[in-house]
Amino acid sequence: MAKRACCILISVALLVVVPHCTMIRQQLGMAVLPTQTEVQLGQELAEQVEQEEPVLPDAYIQNYVDGVFQQLVVHSTRDRPDIVYRVRVLDDPRQVNAFALPGGFIYVYTGLMLLAENEAELAGVLAHELGHVVARHSANRLATQMGVSLLTSIALGEEPGQLAVLASQLIGASTMAAFSREDEREADLYGLRYAAAAGYDPRGLETFFEKLYNLEGGARRGVFEGMLASHPDTRERIELLQRRIEQGGYTAGRLEEERYGQVLARLRQGYGLEE
Repeated sequence: MAKRACCILISVALLVVVPHCTMIRQQLGMAVLPTQTEVQLGQELAEQVEQEEPVLPDAYIQNYVDGVFQQLVVHSTRDRPDIVYRVRVLDDPRQVNAFALPGGFIYVYTGLMLLAENEAELAGVLAHELGHVVARHSANRLATQMGVSLLTSIALGEEPGQLAVLASQLIGASTMAAFSREDEREADLYGLRYAAAAGYDPRGLETFFEKLYNLEGGARRGVFEGMLASHPDTRERIELLQRRIEQGGYTAGRLEEERYGQVLARLRQGYGLEE
């Protein structure tokens, strides 16, 4: 019996280190926090976020971002088909950020869109956030930190005070800082894969990180300093993506610079920003 138990433990240990460890973590996470509870929690948090953060009122830009997003979702559902995904643009030109709530609720700030130069960069960021949901990073982290019982109560609307506190912790730069470095690297690779599968230039996420890298020591560092505190070094992330692009044999894809330029011009005009 002891020998059998030892073999089982060894088998489990081997499973953790093979490339399918994400799938195993998903299964373990779902056993602790079922998908239905995760989605309910995400819905509650999304409602709270949209009470605290202004949603961009421009329906044209909202529909545009959703159109980009849906091209990525088609590929992410192959890895996690139990989620209905949704994206919203938040109205804050000072916030260079995007974040994912449990259950497939994705948010991107207009400040991030103003920094991006083409659609491939936006797609890379959105695909990265999809990766967080596919790998259950938010759900697993919250279950570990807060306990399943409290999260279930929040999901059922029984803890409005806790919901407000949790939402405030998940909004903006604090959200990006909440994931581990391992989670961020994993989401980067999901982002690369989903964006490339949708036909976008696989370097989109990499070139967006180049922009972040150039800003890290500049005047806008305070906007996302919390994000940088726990993230892998930006140069390290760029180099990881470069290696994966080279090793994976990815070919050049769409940038959609002209189409994104039109959206960007509309966004800048709305804020009264000069070209």
